[in-house]
Amino acid sequence: MVQQFADPYAFLRELVQNGMDAGARKITVRIETLPGACATSVTDDGSGMSREDIEGPLLTLFSSSKEGDASKIGKYGVGFVSVFAVQPEQVDVETWRDGQAWLLRLRSDTSYELEDAGPREGSGTRVTLLHRLGRDRERLHAQRAQAALRRWCRHAQCEIALSIADDEGDARTSVARIDTPLSVAAPVSVTASEDETTFVVGPSAGAQHLGQPAAASGAAAEHGQSFAGFYNRGLTLFETADELFSGLSGVRFKVMSPRLQHTLSRDNVRRDDAFWEAIARVRELVKGPLRRELAARLPQAAAAAGARAGAAAYVAMLEAALTPPTALDPDEIPFPLASPVEGDRTRAGLRALAPGRAPLLVAVRPDALTEAMAQSGLPVVLCNHPATGALLQRCFPAARIEEARAAYLLVREEPERAREGDAALLHVVAEALARARHGVARVSLCQIEGALRQRGAILLPDGGERGERGAPHRSCHAARDVVRRAARFRPGNALFLNVASDTVALARRRAAVDPVTAGNLLARALLVEAKGPLDPGDSDRLLDLAASPPPLRGGQGGAPRGPRR
Repeated sequence: MVQQFADPYAFLRELVQNGMDAGARKITVRIETLPGACATSVTDDGSGMSREDIEGPLLTLFSSSKEGDASKIGKYGVGFVSVFAVQPEQVDVETWRDGQAWLLRLRSDTSYELEDAGPREGSGTRVTLLHRLGRDRERLHAQRAQAALRRWCRHAQCEIALSIADDEGDARTSVARIDTPLSVAAPVSVTASEDETTFVVGPSAGAQHLGQPAAASGAAAEHGQSFAGFYNRGLTLFETADELFSGLSGVRFKVMSPRLQHTLSRDNVRRDDAFWEAIARVRELVKGPLRRELAARLPQAAAAAGARAGAAAYVAMLEAALTPPTALDPDEIPFPLASPVEGDRTRAGLRALAPGRAPLLVAVRPDALTEAMAQSGLPVVLCNHPATGALLQRCFPAARIEEARAAYLLVREEPERAREGDAALLHVVAEALARARHGVARVSLCQIEGALRQRGAILLPDGGERGERGAPHRSCHAARDVVRRAARFRPGNALFLNVASDTVALARRRAAVDPVTAGNLLARALLVEAKGPLDPGDSDRLLDLAASPPPLRGGQGGAPRGPRR
C-alpha cells in the first residue's frame, strides 16, 4: 500500500487532508532534533478521534469514515498508511476530544499499542514520525518536507505553518507560512466563484517580465508556457505544464472545487463530467472576462509606466495584449508617452497618428525635446523598458520607429549667454552672407538639443527675435526639414549659430580680439558646411569683405538685418 505514493513525502498532504476533514482551522508541521532521533510532527486543532475512530477507520485498511461525505476529500481509507512511505521507526498518534486523550504507537512491523492518555480539554490530533538520521540526512529530510508541503498544500483553506528547529534548540527555529491565496503567475488574471468552484485564469505571455517571489512560486510547472492546476479545498490533485487542453495554449489556470476528486493512485484528477465542465468554463473566461480585464487595465498600466516597477508591469500586460488567446486589436492598445499630449499620458491608435510613412517616435525618458514635441501635438512613446521597443514594432510591424532625438531637434535662442565680441561677430557674419548674396533675416546664437547637434548652424523660418511676451526663440523641428533647408540662405530664414559647435566656439573666442576676421571666416565655414565647396563668385565676394570690412554696429544677442539683394 505504501508503494502507491509516487512521492514518499505526500504523507504530509494526507495528514493535512485528515486535519482539514476534521475541521481544523490551523495545522502546524514541526521538524526537530530530539536526543537520538529526528521528529516530524503534524498537529491540528480539528475534532480529534475517539477510541472507536482509532480502532475502526484509522487502523482498518479500506475502511473510511469519509465514504459518502461530499464535504470530505479523503476516500478509500488508505491515506494514513502513507506515513510509512518515509520508513519511520515509530509513529505516534495523539488525539483528544470530549475530555479524553488517547495515544497510539505504530511500529514499522505493523504492530501497535493503544493506551489511555488521560483527561485533556479541547480537541485535536498530533501525528509524530520518529527517524534515526544523520545530520546531512536531517537537512535533506527538512528540505524535502518543505518542498512537499508547498507542492501539495500551498493553497490549503486553513492556516499551515512549518517550523524547523536544529539540535541547538528553539533559539534557531525557522518558521514559514505554507498556505497562500489561489493565484496564477500572470500579468493580469480574473477570478470567478460559482457553485463552490473557484477559477483563476491568466495569460502566460508577459509573465517573464515580472519577478516571482520564491515563497509563492510553488511548483516550477506554474511558470511554463501553459499551466493547469486542479485542487480540492486547496490541496493539490493534479498540476501540469505539459498537458495542453484545446483552446488554452498560453493560458495559466487553476480550478478549486469540491466536485474534483483524485484518482485511486492519488497522482491525477478524475476525468469525469465535473472535470470537463470546469475546462469548458475556463475557455469561456479566457474569451470574455480575461480579455476585457486586460483591455481595462492596460490604460492604467500605461499611465504608470514612467516608474521603474510600473514599466515592467506595463510591458508584461502589453505582451499579453499582443499574444493569443488574449490578443487585442492594435488600435485598442495604449502606449505611454514620454510627455503628455493635450494632458494625456497615454495614447491608443498610434497608427492613425503616424499616417503614411511618418515614423513612430520613441524616447527612453522625458526631456525638454519630448515636452516641446508634445506641445506641438507630436506623441513620443516612452520606451524606458528594454522590451517596449520590440513590442511596439510587433504591434505595428509595417511602421518605421525612430528615436525622437535622432529625428527632431529643439532650438533655443540664447541671447543671455552673449559674450564680449558676440554682437560684432553676428553683425559681421550677417554682412558677409549678404555681400556673398546669401543674406538672411537675422543671425543669433542658440543651443540645439536632439538631432543635428554637431552642425555649426541651422536655418529656420524667421519668427522674430522673441517669442510671446519677449521670451527667447524656442522651437521644435523635424531634422529632415532642417536638412532640406540647410542651403537656403534667403531673407525669410534666420540663421542660428550653435554655441556647442567647435567652429562657432573658436570664432567667438577670436571675435573678442578681431571680430571682422572671425566673422568672415565663420561665414565662409558655414557656407561650406551648408553648400559644399564655395564657387569662385562667393569666394571673391567674401575676400572683398575681408579687404574692406563694414563698420561694426548692433547690440548684444543679435545683429541688424543685412541688406537684401
